[in-house]
Amino acid sequence: MNLVALIKPNKKIFLEVKKYKGEVFKKFGKQTYVDHLPHLTIFNLKINSKINLKNEIKIKNLKLNELKIIIKKRYYFESDPITKKITFILLVKKNKTLQRIQDKLLLKFKKFKKLEKLKFKNKEFNRNYRIFGYPFVNKNWKPHLTIASVNNSLTSDNLFKKFLSSKKILKENFRFVYFYKYTKGRHIYLKKAKLVNEK
Repeated sequence: MNLVALIKPNKKIFLEVKKYKGEVFKKFGKQTYVDHLPHLTIFNLKINSKINLKNEIKIKNLKLNELKIIIKKRYYFESDPITKKITFILLVKKNKTLQRIQDKLLLKFKKFKKLEKLKFKNKEFNRNYRIFGYPFVNKNWKPHLTIASVNNSLTSDNLFKKFLSSKKILKENFRFVYFYKYTKGRHIYLKKAKLVNEK
């Protein structure tokens, strides 16, 4: 069982992600992540299944300014350390508010982490995983929204070439961070926290 903190896109970005997910599914069928709800992951922690998450997530507000997300680039992780495939994404421009959201939430929830025998090629990934239960932290975190993770043999298809060549800029403001339980291939909603202006 996993605890996931995420940001759900509003209509404009949501529709962009759904469009590409739909095209991948139509052409190649079920691929890794293609059926996941559109989202930007803040963290994804493996936790003990006995923990009652609804009781443990007491956070209602985060004293941070409203988050603005800007997407200028379509990108891919050439060798995704989790899936070992090629992962196509909408890359989000990192900003201070986004980084502070991750910092605050990981410090609060790392106590629930359940470490597995995972080993990454990147030493900093391993260090982050031991400390936080999540390898992609600070400079090693590239905020993004995932389309799908596919085998290398599919990546030369025109669908992905078209995706990567898109110059469409997307901008949206966000006021909430959502918490989900991820189990047996399903995201189950738990709670949300509102971003409250620091002033």
